[in-house]
Order: sequence, then structure tokens, then C-alpha cells
Amino acid sequence: MPRRESRAIADIGLVGAPNAGKSTLLAALTAATPAIGAYAFTTISPNLGVLEFDDERRAVIADLPGLIEGAHEGRGLGHEFLRHVERTRVLVGVVDGAAPDPVASWQSVVAELGDHDPALLQRPMTLVVTKQDLSEAKAQWPAVRAALKATGSQPIAVSAQRGTGLAELRRRLAASLAEAESVPAAPSAEMRVHRFDPLEAGWEVIAEGEGLRVRGRRIETTAARTDFTNAESRERFQRLLERLGIDAELRLRGAQEGTVVHIGGVELEWGDEA
Repeated sequence: MPRRESRAIADIGLVGAPNAGKSTLLAALTAATPAIGAYAFTTISPNLGVLEFDDERRAVIADLPGLIEGAHEGRGLGHEFLRHVERTRVLVGVVDGAAPDPVASWQSVVAELGDHDPALLQRPMTLVVTKQDLSEAKAQWPAVRAALKATGSQPIAVSAQRGTGLAELRRRLAASLAEAESVPAAPSAEMRVHRFDPLEAGWEVIAEGEGLRVRGRRIETTAARTDFTNAESRERFQRLLERLGIDAELRLRGAQEGTVVHIGGVELEWGDEA
């Protein structure tokens, strides 16, 4: 089997302003159980879930951290958020239907994506207007729909709580993934894929026997210094894997209970604590 080289974190990325309803939508579409709170920046790193289309088709979907004005300049979660967006093939624009001005809030997100990389706006994207179980969102929906349609979008009204619009969203996503798979990657996009040098600050995940190996100077050095017999040290190392995106890449590469993961001279058995 040829080696698959990828920087993807997920097939589908949910993008939107903080507290737009991305985590709730992820939970409704998949078996993921992200922590959800009614405050900005509920999500500070991607939550992943598996979206099942049928017995043979599935896709990894990521709830990405909320985007604020000035993110392309590094404000808020800034470039870290936008780096995650780059690593998805299809986008779902999540518009907060209960916001004071849902359209203006969404336009700020679009502006940040475009300022970072205009090519992001060329990816297949479905817009959903959330929180349709709330009276204010339902009241604003006709005007919001008209304004978004004027930009060329065909928005879907959804309520993750009640399941409204989720079947239509699944159909759209299946079509968008098929569209993304049919379009060959542009040379310019390939140039943006950094081949991490294991001797420097980056990392890569490769197959090794029946297990996986993580290569990279920083992560190998940290693994060598970690006391895996100590629960606090193990948790600190796991947080580093999550922050660097290694945890997500290992899962995408098929890591599951019992998978052996090699990092430098350290051999770990994948489990609840990685």
C-alpha cells in the first residue's frame, strides 16, 4: 500500500465566529461529545467526530476554534485557527442565527479567511444558520436567508437541538466531498504543504510495521524526558500531542486501542491517555 502523505486534520471543517454553535452541531452530526459552554472560545483546539453517510462512506469532521476579527494578524487564536482551516477539504460556514446581526458576524469570518488565503473561499462550502429552536433566530431567518442568498449562497436553517435541517446538510456535505475529491490539487496549494524536517521543529507521522511512528526533534526530545509512569507527566505529554495536532493525525492514520506508537526511543500503546 503506498504511503499516504497528508496534512489534513479532517475532511470537513466547521468554521464560524465564537459561540456560533459549531460544537453543538458537531455533536448532533456525529458521536463526538465536545465540551460546550455559552461563552466565547468554548473550543480552543479542534474537536473531531466521524460523520456516517452510509455503511461504506464516512468522513472526519472537525469543530474548529472560533474566528474573530484580526485573526489573520494573529489576534485571538489567530494563525493557529487558520492553520487548522487550511487542513480541511470541505468547509461548513456556521452562522449564529441568534446573533444581533448574523450576516455581519459571518462576513467578518469570510473577511478573515480571505485575508489569510483567498483560496480558502474557493473550497466547497455550505452555510448553515444555527439555533433555529430559539425565537430570535427563527424571527431573523427570512432576512438572513435573503441576505446570504444575495451573496450566492444557499443557506440551510438548522437546529442541532431538534435536528432541523441536518438531513439536508448531510446530503450537501456528501456532494461537496465528491466535488472536492474530483478536483486535482493546484500546484500552488502543494507549495503550501510544508514537508516537516524531523531534525527541526516540525513533525510527521509514518507507518512502522503494524504501528505508527512520530518523527520530529521537539516531540522526540520531549518524549525522552517524559516520565510515563507519572500520571501528571503523561497528561502533560498528551496535551502537547493535541496542541501540535499530532493526536489528530494519529487518529486519522488509524490509531486505536492497542496501536503501538513509537516516538524516538519511546514505545507507547495507544489508549485513553495516548
